[in-house]
Amino acid sequence: MILDAIAAVMFEPVGCLAEFRVDEFNVAARELFASTADTAATGSQAYWRLLGLIDQGYAAIPAPSLARLEELELAAVENAELYEDVGPSLEKLRSSGVSAYLVSSLSRRAVARFIERFSLAALFAGTVAREEAQGVMARPLRHAIDQAALDPRRFIYLVDTAAALDMAKQLGLHALLMINDYDEGRALAERSPAGGVVSLAELADALLLIEQRSGLRSAARMPLKPFELFEPG
Repeated sequence: MILDAIAAVMFEPVGCLAEFRVDEFNVAARELFASTADTAATGSQAYWRLLGLIDQGYAAIPAPSLARLEELELAAVENAELYEDVGPSLEKLRSSGVSAYLVSSLSRRAVARFIERFSLAALFAGTVAREEAQGVMARPLRHAIDQAALDPRRFIYLVDTAAALDMAKQLGLHALLMINDYDEGRALAERSPAGGVVSLAELADALLLIEQRSGLRSAARMPLKPFELFEPG
């Protein structure tokens, strides 16, 4: 069976659209979950380690702890540095008929602030935060897929950690590796992602290559139905 072309790319801001510090995520792990693990080397590693802690009992996290987590996430967004090729790359993606979705385990306010701070609202067809998904890690991705009502194989999920890559594959998504560090990228490439890029400028070409390898139809793309699950800002 030949599927329609890739319809959308889902982006997690941390590590795939911007460089985040380790500080706020490490503080959250220590304060809210009493984590004594070694400090992560990168913001992405610290973030995904924190998500693992959150995922163990999201529904039972008390309101004051969620408020503190949101406060730290907002601080993380304020200190993040957007990759310089994000705007042009998302524009090119849109012009090719592929929708971009910001699908994150961050809070709604943190996601909204990220979009507002870097003026990205016009470039995303939709957004999902952990409140809409009622959880983190795989839940926001599942929520986005369900809302779009499409075969998961029509989605690309940009990843930069082993946890994100493995999770995408478990959900049947094409995992496209964002290589921020050469040595780490080589190690992650052994986990058989659908492809890899060292810059978002390579994204559109990478999608075409994945389509060709997967037997997806690259002609006559139909725009994906937009879904906006909250209004940024």
